[in-house]
Amino acid sequence: MNELEEKCLRFVLRHYQKNKLDTRQALKVFKEKHGVVGRAGGKNRYFLTLSGLAAVILLAFIVWQGMSPEKQWTELAAYEHAVKYQLPDSSVVTVYPYSSICFRTKDYAKVCREVKLTGKADFRIKRDCTRPFKVIGKLAEVQVLGTCFVMDESRADTAWVQVESGKVRFSVLGQSEGVELLAGMEAQVVKGQHVPQIVRRPDSVKKGSFVFENTPLPKVLAELSRYYGVKLVADRTDKRLTASFDAHSLDEIIEIIEKVLKVHIKKQV
Repeated sequence: MNELEEKCLRFVLRHYQKNKLDTRQALKVFKEKHGVVGRAGGKNRYFLTLSGLAAVILLAFIVWQGMSPEKQWTELAAYEHAVKYQLPDSSVVTVYPYSSICFRTKDYAKVCREVKLTGKADFRIKRDCTRPFKVIGKLAEVQVLGTCFVMDESRADTAWVQVESGKVRFSVLGQSEGVELLAGMEAQVVKGQHVPQIVRRPDSVKKGSFVFENTPLPKVLAELSRYYGVKLVADRTDKRLTASFDAHSLDEIIEIIEKVLKVHIKKQV
């Protein structure tokens, strides 16, 4: 690029405003400012050359805008071997072979902690109550404040989550209803389902205990109904329960829930 072209480029970029660039006017101002005069017999060719140059500059500027740092995505990938990365908030993610995550560079640092997952990854998320961390896959999504978990969407028809510590909310992509998973729990979503299925609970729960963490009352009653083989219904279904029970007496559990949530629960045959 010669000196004249460099001046053109600097001038257009300095004065460019979106939807307001008039190449003819820009060239006129440029020529007046720098004393550019067309030679006899070559005026039209000279003008066409500068017009073409301005069009190229404009196109290049539009492309540059599309690739500007504000709109760039950062991709972290692994190929034959798993790779460990540190995210901008000091969270750590291990990307499994032939998998990747990506996020908007500027947004992650300042607006929201959100990544898109392809394949499988292990997340060690730094706790931040003001900015929940979210993983979005093809079938499902996970939202946490700070915890350790693995999410796997390497199979085309299944999304799977295993929680190592803390608590996560696991839901089908685009659905408001989800399940809350605690340490030691696993759940999956099969393509076509609207609610994830819990496939593994901690040993303490398997042996006859119930752990509910901000769980909607209808789900609490459904789980108790399955365990005790009786249908339970409540006069109010807008309540949520956080509690743990040993699976000894159903009547005692019902009495506690009624007192805590101020509802009435009855058994139906």
